[in-house]
Amino acid sequence: MVSVNVSQLLLSSLGTVRDFDFAEPLPDAADELHLRGPIHGHARLTRTHDGVLVHTEYDVPVTLECARCLEETQNHISGTLDEEFFPTIDLRTGTPADVPPLEADDQLLIDEHHEIDLDEVLRQNILTNLPLRPLCSAECPGLCPSCGQRLDTTHRQHPEIEEQLEPEAPVDAASPFARLAVLLKNDQEG
Repeated sequence: MVSVNVSQLLLSSLGTVRDFDFAEPLPDAADELHLRGPIHGHARLTRTHDGVLVHTEYDVPVTLECARCLEETQNHISGTLDEEFFPTIDLRTGTPADVPPLEADDQLLIDEHHEIDLDEVLRQNILTNLPLRPLCSAECPGLCPSCGQRLDTTHRQHPEIEEQLEPEAPVDAASPFARLAVLLKNDQEG
């Protein structure tokens, strides 16, 4: 869990900066991140008029499935994020604080113990930085379309299999696409 207490920072003057490094396990209950180690990073907290601005840089190891050969591949996801957190409790009076008006779902809050929890914003940022088509290597040959084995030096070639052509369905003259089907067939033959 990546969190930090900011009570002293909230009592400081505007522009006060606090830095901290972290190396913590990140909760991944749904196993959607495929983490294989703790998240390492650096956070810079800056006191703003309304709360605390958090600038974070991180790196985390993940295990993904290669899009070509379906083997597991180890990757490192790196990213940065900038988010502003708003206090829910006034530190001096202990009363609920006035939070700037934003949509409630988009509001990042400092909890009643004056702690900033970065887990959810880090999780979301990692999800958006996961590659869409991860590869074990740029030269990955993929899988054989005939047998499904990995196409590498140990894979042997298969004799060519004649494709069985399906019998053509009769063209329905009443169909609005009948003329188009005839043109397509003539184009393929010619």
